[in-house]
Amino acid sequence: MNEEFLKKVTILVAEDQENDAQLLLSTLKKYFKKILLANDGLEALKIYKENKDIDIIISDVDMPKMNGIELLKSIRYSDLYIPFIIISGKIENEILMDAINQNVSSYILKPLDIKTLLEKIDILCEKKYFEHRLEKKQEELDNYLSSIEKVAVVFKLKRDGTITYMNESMFEVSGYKKEDLNRLNFDDIIHPDIPKKYIEDTWGIVSQGKLWTGNTKFISKSKEIFYLKNTIFKTSSIDDEYMTIAFLTTKENIEKRDFHKKVLLSIKEFNLKEYRYKEEIKALRAELSSINLTSFESKIASMKQKNSSYEAQLKKYEKEIEDLNEKYKDMLLSKKTEISRYVDLIQIEKNKNLKLEEEKQKLEEERKILKELNERLSNK
Repeated sequence: MNEEFLKKVTILVAEDQENDAQLLLSTLKKYFKKILLANDGLEALKIYKENKDIDIIISDVDMPKMNGIELLKSIRYSDLYIPFIIISGKIENEILMDAINQNVSSYILKPLDIKTLLEKIDILCEKKYFEHRLEKKQEELDNYLSSIEKVAVVFKLKRDGTITYMNESMFEVSGYKKEDLNRLNFDDIIHPDIPKKYIEDTWGIVSQGKLWTGNTKFISKSKEIFYLKNTIFKTSSIDDEYMTIAFLTTKENIEKRDFHKKVLLSIKEFNLKEYRYKEEIKALRAELSSINLTSFESKIASMKQKNSSYEAQLKKYEKEIEDLNEKYKDMLLSKKTEISRYVDLIQIEKNKNLKLEEEKQKLEEERKILKELNERLSNK
């Protein structure tokens, strides 16, 4: 097993026999992150409810207040699948059947064989490890698909051409709405100039589970032509469903996408400059404490120059946004809200700059006071 993964595993042990409990504790803590020990089933249930990071439970059958089977049943009310190992000094058919009915992971007899216990835990950890890796991969895949959906045109369809899903970009470029999906077919969006044989050849490739990539001509609801560079693949062999991930290749849409990238890059640059600006202020405060007036004046002059540069850049970005908004007025109508958000972000940056200017003025006043104090001290 992956040792790094084992160090992240937490085990709850419920055992009322002190010798057995200490044996389990001393053995398991060598391999796992944390071992929680309970002297009876009731205490174990309380610990389980208070700790959401427990991965495996090991419990004796015969315990005071609440036995192992009752503990298992109580935990199964909230978690049907957490691994649960029963330890018992004897096999009783009724207890064994109860444990099996409650989805017990393993049933081990006393005297306890540590090697057997570790093998059982290893199997359970292996399953959890692969589940953990699967969750991570699924999370990466979801993040990847989410990122793609933000910049790409995505739609899903069945083999008969029925379109089952479109992302916002596809709705926008095709002109269709969500309410149109229940009656929308691939034939409605593919341009009639595309030969039938070309379409059938594409279906032949993707139905075999292969990727198909190429440029295709489409038509919107308002009969406007647009071009997509498509990647088509089969997503489900059961439902016979296919996904298309595409990018617009018409000149207007390329310019639109570049504009969005430029705005995002501008915001990223503003955030970076803000961080650097704050670091420079910290450095200036440190220098102020040492009353190095000559260096301080130089820094203030430098910050004023940088502030002027930032203001010029802001004006430049505002001018670019204004010019592009005028040029692509119809195209950007649907993005009006989004652009307003970008303008708000820029305004926030301007406000931050104004606050920083005020702080500089305060620092300048402090410098003057310190200079006067220094002169008085020199006179004395």
